[in-house]
Amino acid sequence: MDALTPTRTDSKKKRRSQLAHFLRSRRAGLSPEEVGLATAGRRARVGLRREEVAVLAGVSASWYAWLEQGRPIKVSDGILDAISRVLRLSELERVHLYRLADANPPLPLSSPGLPDTEVFQRMVDTQLLGPSCVIDRYWEVLAANQQAVDVLGLRRDGNHNFLTSLFTGSHGRQYLDRPQVARQMTARFRLQASYGADDPRYEQMADQLSQSEPQFAELWARH
Repeated sequence: MDALTPTRTDSKKKRRSQLAHFLRSRRAGLSPEEVGLATAGRRARVGLRREEVAVLAGVSASWYAWLEQGRPIKVSDGILDAISRVLRLSELERVHLYRLADANPPLPLSSPGLPDTEVFQRMVDTQLLGPSCVIDRYWEVLAANQQAVDVLGLRRDGNHNFLTSLFTGSHGRQYLDRPQVARQMTARFRLQASYGADDPRYEQMADQLSQSEPQFAELWARH
C-alpha cells in the first residue's frame, strides 16, 4: 500500500474527528432559550453545554462527552435522530451527521470505467441557451459547450475541475456573486463526499484544496 494512501482506520479516525467538530460547532450555535431551557445569570460561554444536549437527547452526559471527543463508540439511529432534533439540524445536516457517525453504509460507488466524452460533448453542443457542461463525480469537466468555454473558461487555463477552478482558476472570477457560489458549491461537494465516505479521493481533494486555499478551508470547516 502506498504510504500516502490513507488506511480505513485513518479514515475512520478522521471522520470521528470531523463528527466531534461538527457537533461542537452546532452546539455552540444554539442558545438555551432556543431549546426551551431556562438560565440564571450570565454564562461563561455561548451555546449549549454538553450536559444540556445529553439531557435533551436522553443520553448520559459522559456518553455524549465521549461522542464529542471522537471516541470509537457505536451510535444508534435513534440517538442520532434525538441529537439531530436537539441541535435543530436541517435534513441535509442530519444526513451529514449520519455519514460522519458511520451509522449507515455509504451508497455504492459505480465502477469508474471510461466515460464516453464524445457523447457528452455532442449532448452539451445541442444546448444553445447558455453555458453547459458535464462533470463526473469528482467534478472533473468531461465536456463543455463553446459558451461554457467562452464565459466560464472551462477546460482551459487550468479550469479542468469545476470545484478547484472556482478557487484557483480563472473560472471562479467570472461570477459576480463568487462568495455565494463558492459557499453553495462547497456545501454540495461536502454532501456528495459524505455519500462516498469510503472513497479516499474526496478526502484527498478536500485536503489539498484546504491547504492551498484559505477560503475553501474556512467554508469546509463549517460543514
